[in-house]
Amino acid sequence: MNNIRRGWCPSLFKPMETGDGFLCRIKPFFSSITSDQARFIAELSEQYGNGYINLSQKGNLQLRGFTRENVDIAIPKVIQAHLGSNDANMEEKRNIMIAPLWDLDPSRNADVYHIAHELQNALEARPEIHPLTGKFSFLIDGGEEYGLRNVYADVNIRAYDKSWIIQLGHDENVIICDRQDLVKMALEITQFCKNHQLKRLLNPENTKLYLQQISYPTIDYKNNDHYHSLPIGYVQLPTSSIVHVGVPFGLLKASQLFHLADVADQFGNGTVRFTPWRSIILPHCSKEALLDLSDFIVTAEDPRLRIILCPGKPFCVQGQQATIEDVVSLFLIWKKQTRILHMSGCAKGCASPQINAVTLCATQEGYNLVFDGKADQDTSYQNLKLTEIINLLQKDSQSLH
Repeated sequence: MNNIRRGWCPSLFKPMETGDGFLCRIKPFFSSITSDQARFIAELSEQYGNGYINLSQKGNLQLRGFTRENVDIAIPKVIQAHLGSNDANMEEKRNIMIAPLWDLDPSRNADVYHIAHELQNALEARPEIHPLTGKFSFLIDGGEEYGLRNVYADVNIRAYDKSWIIQLGHDENVIICDRQDLVKMALEITQFCKNHQLKRLLNPENTKLYLQQISYPTIDYKNNDHYHSLPIGYVQLPTSSIVHVGVPFGLLKASQLFHLADVADQFGNGTVRFTPWRSIILPHCSKEALLDLSDFIVTAEDPRLRIILCPGKPFCVQGQQATIEDVVSLFLIWKKQTRILHMSGCAKGCASPQINAVTLCATQEGYNLVFDGKADQDTSYQNLKLTEIINLLQKDSQSLH
């Protein structure tokens, strides 16, 4: 197994150096921005970066190609646009996910947005409580039909049988918690992590350490609920309609964001939302908008929906191959697949750390091919050329279903 240290999670105040400059992260409050804010981000990306923006699995935007000096220029502008905190410590803590359709979902839970704000305010009021890494995150799942049931953070607050539970990482031993105690419990857990130098609760050993020392009532919880993925394209909801588009490999151009802002104004309500699935929602939007969004993924049959890709070389300093160029040759064989193919520029596997049906991990000589595994796993298929990979995948079709 490759022993590669994963990088930290960049933030507005702590950019990360990559192959094409510094990566500057903007965290829209609860993943929603106005059309004017979208234009501001696009202009910022073009003026101070290289015009490329990555969408993250937390609904954040990572602006690429900045110099260190340009990051310093951008910070006060982002704060002035109400897209960041004016305190570096608070900005790092501002990792709270809620369902992107929290107010429009047919099964929406009215408490979700209020809990999120209460937690955000409580974190701001307690500057001494902060996680040890900017990746530490919270999730509030109200059981929405198009919600976050299949998404996991360090601290997951989930609606459960007319009450609430707190799930740490993926652990199936969960804490039963009354509504009024949720925020207090979340702060207590975060303080425990700080006191014991625990960076992530997605690490099972860290979760067990906390659960062993508490006396709160717990139950066994298994996520057996059928998950409804939000359809791509035009979606008619009981109280409104939306347009949901995919962003090819989560890489957005500033020009596309400018265009989205115009479409949101013309056909929607002037807002844009980003999802944990690296896609974009235009709320209260008419179907005509789809005719104006040909740069995006607008049909469920598009194979790019089932391919997860990191920028690779030359965008990332760790990238071993030009993944964005190489992936095109895989479209035809993945066109009718329903499972996920992960193409990683290196063994870190940042774009998809979990197990996938097929993973291609770039090396200096080519790609390692891993079935039902992760990018850093050992495999007998090493340093393959793309033609060899295509032949193997076509011959072993059972591995694709």
